[in-house]
Amino acid sequence: MKVCITFSCQTQLIYVLNDTKTAALWHAMLGKMSLERMHRTKVNHRHGFANRPEIEAALYRLRLCANFLGFPFNPINSSNWQSELNRLHINFPSFFESRFDRKKFDVAHETNLLIHWLEYELANVFKGKAQYIFNLDFNHDPAAYNLKARIDEKEFANFSPVLKFGNLHLHYIYIGRHFLEMYDAHDLVCPSEHFKAQHEFNATCGLSFSEPGDQAELNQSMNAYFVERGGKSFFAYDYGDPALAKGFFTLGQLQDMHKYSSRAQRDALRDKLKSSEVVAWQLL
Repeated sequence: MKVCITFSCQTQLIYVLNDTKTAALWHAMLGKMSLERMHRTKVNHRHGFANRPEIEAALYRLRLCANFLGFPFNPINSSNWQSELNRLHINFPSFFESRFDRKKFDVAHETNLLIHWLEYELANVFKGKAQYIFNLDFNHDPAAYNLKARIDEKEFANFSPVLKFGNLHLHYIYIGRHFLEMYDAHDLVCPSEHFKAQHEFNATCGLSFSEPGDQAELNQSMNAYFVERGGKSFFAYDYGDPALAKGFFTLGQLQDMHKYSSRAQRDALRDKLKSSEVVAWQLL
């Protein structure tokens, strides 16, 4: 199974899917989606490619959202950006519990998108993370969101915390935080009920164009965070339990990875994509 993704910059990328039940079900789900059902905004579709004016505009919008919802908002800088975003993230889920105030619901939703988008952008700016992702997000279409299935427990080993260049992966579909997101944010403040391991999926997915770090070092660092955050008593799973779902479920990889074996080749593709968007896909 393969899927061809077309970008507005006239670039097409073909992904070869892994031989898993989850990948086959996802492939069928994507075939039922249309471009009209995909949520596309500058703070949702593309992560890691922003310039400084775009980041400043998102910070300004986040301040307006926080003020509207009654959250204190402190100016974000290189030393407090992650702790401030973590603090804001704790607040917004309460506005999803009751939908009688549609305006607050919509602003809370925008707040969530802004937080997650800024986490990628500011990690690149202040920490040199070199993370770049395109999301195909269908969670905002109720019918598309509810067209979901459970991941076979035998396939939980396909979750990986490494955002490897060329990977195609499932994206997170819940209101909450998964382990890798909490680890990346070094989140020590959210309540345990905000953590939810991903055991279900729909057509929502991500295309990674990131430069990964050392995997052994990452595993050691994640284990230390797991212990610091409270271990099994907080997460309800042991660190080595595949059901903890550490990362994103890998669906497949770029077909022509040999074309991107050097950093210069990968940078050239990212430069093409930096102001682009996904405009079509075809199942092969």
